[in-house]
Amino acid sequence: MDRYAALKEKLKNRETVTIANVMNMTSPLMLPAFENADCVLLDKEHGVFGTEELIPMTMQCRAMGLPSIIRVEDAVYHLIAKALDLGADGIMLPRTETLGQLRIAVDAMHFAPTGRTGFGGWGIMRQGETFEQFEHGRILLVQIESPKGLAAMDDMVREYGDFIDGFVIGPNDYSIMMGVPRELDHPVMLEEYRKFYDICKKHGKSCGIFDPDLEHAARDKEMGANIFWLSDDVTCLKSGFDMLSDAVRRL
Repeated sequence: MDRYAALKEKLKNRETVTIANVMNMTSPLMLPAFENADCVLLDKEHGVFGTEELIPMTMQCRAMGLPSIIRVEDAVYHLIAKALDLGADGIMLPRTETLGQLRIAVDAMHFAPTGRTGFGGWGIMRQGETFEQFEHGRILLVQIESPKGLAAMDDMVREYGDFIDGFVIGPNDYSIMMGVPRELDHPVMLEEYRKFYDICKKHGKSCGIFDPDLEHAARDKEMGANIFWLSDDVTCLKSGFDMLSDAVRRL
């Protein structure tokens, strides 16, 4: 089983999935640092990536057999379809609150008759991949960042559950919506997380959250998470260098 199929299987079975969060480093030479991740998230919403920067990154991921997910800027057809044209193996859909947003994503991620995406782009198909394999081989992660999105999750699963591989919370924007900006451990936020995990458990859907550190990852696993969207590229680099340099100073 290749890593693409393995990732789909893990998400289907609610097994642990780790996502390496790449926001600031545009060199494909740094991607082997994340080869132990289940997939790499290339953040086009808040990161530094444009089309020119994404192509070398998705090409390197494809060469490594490492699944790449692009977080697009919004639920807009051409942004989602273009991500797949550029070689992404899936997308993360930010600020999802309505069924209409999911309809756009399905249209952009599937050929007719399911959707209406067009055939083109150097990376839309993996080498030797059939159209049938494509239709079942891309990842859709739905990002919930508001109480409105949370309230719509049951309807999202009812209408589009077959297309959704997992749900993830964006805790920073969610906290702003709740009136406690960036207080990610505030009691009101913990209650929202519990509601989120309960809904996902009820529907048997993979779920998780952005975790800045191991402490938060442990908390979220206890609450029901199996998707761990971890830290960011610069923080990981700094952490590794700090650990090494501190060890050298102790010699």
